Amino acid sequence: MNWDLTFFYESPSSKKIKKDLDEFLNMAQELKNEYYNKLGNENLSPIELKIFFNKLEEFEQKGYYPSQYSNLLFASNTLDQEAQKLRAMVQDYFTKASIITSFWSPVLLKLSEEKLTELKESKELIQYKHVMEKLVDSKKHTLSEEAEKVMTALSSSSREAFGDLYGRLTNSYEFKFRIGEEVKTITGPQLRSMRLNPDPDIRSRAMKMFFERYEKDKITLEHTYNSIVKHYDTESKLRNFPEPNSMKNLKNEVNDEIVKMVMGVTTEKTPIVHSYYEWKAKQLKTDITLADIYAPLKSVNKEYDFESAKKIVLDSYYQFDKEFGDIAKSFFDENRIDSEIRKGKRGGAFCSYYIPNKKPFVLINYTGNMRDIMTLAHELGHGIHGTLSSKQNLLNYHTPLTMAEVASVFGEMLVMDKLLNELNEEDKKLFIASKIEDMFATMFRQNMFARFEVQAHKMIEENGMASWEELSDLYERELKIMFGNSVKITPEYKYEWASIPHIFNVPFYVYAYNYANLLVIALYEKYLEEGKDFVPKYKELLSSGGNDYPNILLEKLGIDITKKEFWEKGFDYVEKLIKEIM
Repeated sequence: MNWDLTFFYESPSSKKIKKDLDEFLNMAQELKNEYYNKLGNENLSPIELKIFFNKLEEFEQKGYYPSQYSNLLFASNTLDQEAQKLRAMVQDYFTKASIITSFWSPVLLKLSEEKLTELKESKELIQYKHVMEKLVDSKKHTLSEEAEKVMTALSSSSREAFGDLYGRLTNSYEFKFRIGEEVKTITGPQLRSMRLNPDPDIRSRAMKMFFERYEKDKITLEHTYNSIVKHYDTESKLRNFPEPNSMKNLKNEVNDEIVKMVMGVTTEKTPIVHSYYEWKAKQLKTDITLADIYAPLKSVNKEYDFESAKKIVLDSYYQFDKEFGDIAKSFFDENRIDSEIRKGKRGGAFCSYYIPNKKPFVLINYTGNMRDIMTLAHELGHGIHGTLSSKQNLLNYHTPLTMAEVASVFGEMLVMDKLLNELNEEDKKLFIASKIEDMFATMFRQNMFARFEVQAHKMIEENGMASWEELSDLYERELKIMFGNSVKITPEYKYEWASIPHIFNVPFYVYAYNYANLLVIALYEKYLEEGKDFVPKYKELLSSGGNDYPNILLEKLGIDITKKEFWEKGFDYVEKLIKEIM
């Protein structure tokens, strides 16, 4: 499938794009002209602030439309110059508009504590209460108006620019890979999918070629990563955060100590990984390397065409709830999925939703294996979340990262349960093994990335920079912690850190995958216990978007994320799966 982006504009050259952006910029100036003095006045009324928030949402919606379009267009072909230019133009407008509107939170935060509390608790602002709560939480981390303006002005030419450079460079990689007598030119996602090939020689050669390609660009990638880290960490210091990752944790509405708890518990549980791969080596009757951790236990690697994947995923969502199924089906009916593999297309997968209009878009790179079916279920889970939360206003629409992966991982578990009920005993064992490996990737692997990030940022802070070799050695040490002696770590794998887009584009994002996976296990077990009675409560959770703190939303379902025992339970579930196949 390919996207139909005419939902946004007829083409990248449409004159309406420029018209919308000009109007967006004018709205920014009108907001400042009207509210600069009002927001800092101790006599500001709740009604006046509510009207301001309404107008702020109208302004943001006007800009998000061309922004989402330009980003989707660019993701579909990062090498296309027209898409590059349009995206750069939109970013320029956003920078200008953000400089103008950066006034509102610093000005509002100049109000006395008493006044802010009065506004936060007023009945007129009930739908914006959590907006006010988050604003008050950020008070000691908000800079002066002028400083915020400077930070905004420099954003697109600093950390974001290096993130773009990383994406354009790595998405342009092509590989000439030999399979039998044939040499094919393939993309990065296609080469990575060779990890699932039944032939160990193909797996080994593919991953060696993949990571060594990154090593060839080590000067660029080393400098890019150091620059991103330094910019991020400098901002966190200027904003008075105790640690660099505290800045992301505040945005994710999660306590530093809870994040450390989740990371610590996961690290303690790594012997689970060691025992599983020792078992897998016996099944494969050979010592295994990191290139073999996703190797099929059976020599025939079954492939699924896109229509088969569509049916499996839709049937799973319809079995859970008709509304979930209808929402997932609308993505196919309205061409809001791009699954085709092609040169220049962004690797990986994502679901894009900017405004509460019930029209998210999904990108995947579909190669036809079982993991791609799970990826489709995962991204459509995001899409269902983005659709259900469309009942919220724009300022409450987006969840923090700690909740953003809940619906996606839950969707994977729905597909898993459906398939387990339909497979014969041998295929069931193979599928459970594959799913265990996926859970390892989402939990232990992402935890490893998060540990690497924390240490890499510390290394760069203490030494002024970290060389390619130092970062690669650090990553290799983390690989040894996760896998122990259960697999052989070949030299090229120490370069894997450079192939992780999130640590370049969104520092300290990755722990959210592990956090969400453990959280979803708890939610899914509640679903298995309660059956259909669980569905309306789960819908309410997803429909809430970001209108309250995650811990409060979860308390309604009987979940307490402050307890270490809660996080440990998720690993009990994984161990139970492992026992089923051993």
